[in-house]
Amino acid sequence: MRIGITIGDPSGIGPELVLRTVPKLKGLGDYSIYGNVEILSKTARDLHLMGDYRKIRPHIVDVSDNIRFTYGLSTTSTARVALRSIQGVLKSGADIVITAPIVKKTMRKIVPGFIGHTEYFADFFKVNDYAMTGLWRDKRIMLLTVHEPLKHVFRRLKAEVIADRISFFQNGLRRYFGISKPEIGVAALNPHAFEFSLGEDKEIERGIMLARRKGVRVSGPYAGDTLFNRVFDGYLAIYHDQAMVYLKSKRDGLNFTLGLPIIRLSPLYGSASDIAGKGCADIAGFVAAFRTGKRLYANMKKHGKKDGV
Repeated sequence: MRIGITIGDPSGIGPELVLRTVPKLKGLGDYSIYGNVEILSKTARDLHLMGDYRKIRPHIVDVSDNIRFTYGLSTTSTARVALRSIQGVLKSGADIVITAPIVKKTMRKIVPGFIGHTEYFADFFKVNDYAMTGLWRDKRIMLLTVHEPLKHVFRRLKAEVIADRISFFQNGLRRYFGISKPEIGVAALNPHAFEFSLGEDKEIERGIMLARRKGVRVSGPYAGDTLFNRVFDGYLAIYHDQAMVYLKSKRDGLNFTLGLPIIRLSPLYGSASDIAGKGCADIAGFVAAFRTGKRLYANMKKHGKKDGV
């Protein structure tokens, strides 16, 4: 089991997260950090983390040039470091990948059309069937739509599409989480579900019924403001913020890419340019990513072939 770690955009909190988290994790095993030695050593000096830097130094793989950078100021140069870090870990053949935060706005300047890690990784592995999934403890929340304007979400509300996504989620819960007969709860689109619906939630209900005919244990649609208080093995959110408002209220929420041949996780926070270089970033999400990654990888190895996914 090989773990690959990216450093993210060096103007943000990525290098700090690596320096403050990785040396403290016990039993990490075979791991490599893809970035630049000088960038990490500068961050370590600035944040008085040289002791931690020396512990991880043998595991750093230089894949980008050293650059001058300013904390809190993302540029095309810092974005290029983040991109080289991602490319390095993808080419490494790592089984588990933990990604540090990037700045999408500057990434788009060097990678036109860049959306995020999720889509970039799926494109690298030539995977068409994948999904962003938020994790927090026993909550597993898959998104039907991700970075789309709400106006476009309505176009995706087709019963057949929803049924397909529910079946895909069932297979993912089996493969990565070892749940043989998962129960899934589906969110409604509108406030109070059917009460303020103009037919959208009826279409979601039709999708649920189609999935049931395939043998999936699924119910809903439930009002999005109470769905996550219910007990299910997995939850299907209809749009991005429906899931993320809940997940980002937690210190150690995670972003997991369902459907890849590897385990890819990241904490659910951005580059935090306002606190970069101050040594006060919350490392809870980064710690959780490593611990969760190992469990998911073990489940994938055990259940993947058996379930045919």
